[in-house]
Amino acid sequence: MSMHPIHVIENTSIETILTFIEEEITKYQTKYAVLSFEENIGNASGKRIVEVIKKHFDIFVILKSAIPDHQRHIEEYFSYGVHGIYFDDHPNHYSKENIEIMTFATELFPRGWVFANTRNSEEMIEELLGLNILPILMKEDAKLVNFIKSHEKFNKISRNSIKSVPLLDQEQTEYSLTDKIKMKMLLETFNLRQKLMIKSIDASFNSSGL
Repeated sequence: MSMHPIHVIENTSIETILTFIEEEITKYQTKYAVLSFEENIGNASGKRIVEVIKKHFDIFVILKSAIPDHQRHIEEYFSYGVHGIYFDDHPNHYSKENIEIMTFATELFPRGWVFANTRNSEEMIEELLGLNILPILMKEDAKLVNFIKSHEKFNKISRNSIKSVPLLDQEQTEYSLTDKIKMKMLLETFNLRQKLMIKSIDASFNSSGL
């Protein structure tokens, strides 16, 4: 069972979020959390929430969002400290502008941690894989999951992934001790990479007066 998304509104307490994640981990042994923020949740609140989650749990944090209209928003989302981003749009096809924004996200986030919906079509799946984006099926389809996972481009993208691919695998597989150690190392690598990159993004925000 994949993680239920957590929709954070202005008055959601951090305790509520932590309790929810704890219950999901206990029930489903999930290794990641999916967060979506209401529009009025500011940059500082987003950062604080992600920081507290990461302090309490050794899990990956994915932000669920519509494709924004400007690259600046992607930088802002990245600066929250999330490990990945899931573009939850439902288009019949992605526009040139959509693709530019999503491609920018693949340059910031670790490879294999940018996700986008696909209308369960092989053509759309191939387009997303070609952009280094993991396709997420809008309807469960074991044949298409297999098509994605056996695709040569998936192998290149998924080197940084964990055993149960977030948002794609509906079932969480058993994690051996080796798997857990690998996951912990990956998490630490991501967190270090992020700290360094966020510093430079924050500096560019400050110098441009944003």
